[in-house]
Amino acid sequence: MNTSQVEGGRWKVVGRNNCSLTRKHLRSFLALALLAALGVACAPRSTTAKSSADADKPRAETVSSDGVTVTLRADTGMAHLDRDLILRIGVSSPTNFDITLPPLENRFSGFTINGSYDSEPQLRDGRRELERIVKLTPLAAAEHRVAPLIVTWFRTDRLRMSDWLATRPMVFEEAPLIAGALPTGVSAPDRPIWIPPSPRNIMLTLLALLLAAGLVYGAYRLLRRWHREIVLRRLSPKERALWELQELLARDLVGHQRVKDFYYELTGIVRVYIERAHAIRAREQTTEEFLQAVSRAPGFGPLCDFLEAADLVKYAAFKPTRPAIDNAIATARTYIETDVAVQTATVTPTPPGGV
Repeated sequence: MNTSQVEGGRWKVVGRNNCSLTRKHLRSFLALALLAALGVACAPRSTTAKSSADADKPRAETVSSDGVTVTLRADTGMAHLDRDLILRIGVSSPTNFDITLPPLENRFSGFTINGSYDSEPQLRDGRRELERIVKLTPLAAAEHRVAPLIVTWFRTDRLRMSDWLATRPMVFEEAPLIAGALPTGVSAPDRPIWIPPSPRNIMLTLLALLLAAGLVYGAYRLLRRWHREIVLRRLSPKERALWELQELLARDLVGHQRVKDFYYELTGIVRVYIERAHAIRAREQTTEEFLQAVSRAPGFGPLCDFLEAADLVKYAAFKPTRPAIDNAIATARTYIETDVAVQTATVTPTPPGGV
């Protein structure tokens, strides 16, 4: 019976021949599935992973010339950002060759030299062997490269017989930051990612910058003050007193309602001038003592009235009028400019050094 029937909405195969055919198809399907599973399990690993493993093996580069052999050996074939790379520069030569090992400056791109040392020369099979060991720290860079190294020598058995040999450059690929299979949802970046600093580090950096700016500003003010003092010390007593008077007027203490402070500084300028020009210790004397000391000296008459009027403002709370203040300024200026005891050519000072 080779017919088929429909039962309950499904196809139902009836008959011995049809049943035998369905079992054959099932066995074929299972066999194909088994072969596919075995093929996947036994398939070779990714060529990329294999090539990465091969590239990370130790490397060696050798060049020879005129009996001299130079060998560069790296303990790894890739640049790992998490560990140093050890480079060994070995030179083998006859014993009558005086070898100079290559300099290391500006020979490495993407690396920084973290130390180097030369091993003791060795004699082996009638040849002298030298070795320089260099520790290189990889950096995050577009290229990691060892430029050609120049080894020079000259023969001790022949005068002025010298030669040199250059190695081939070595380029290292950058190893991935994460080796092996990554967990689900984790991906390895192609290059280092910049991580912003924490708020604490930002605050510390700002404080350090502010401190540095304060130190620079303080040093600037100190140097400016020293320069000003040096320039003022080179002026004559008259020139310096006139310059100090000019500075006092530029501050406009009277306009800021600081009349008493103005009189203190005005009389101080006059007293300091007298001390410098006449060797009288005017700053350490009271007005009465000073007047007694200069009563017999010529030219101090108007100055005595000026000092007595200034004492009324400083100590008796007297408030002078604007004409009285202008008269006091004129008296001080006239005395300094026309001091008969040290009369010199009238010089109008200019700001020393623009200070």
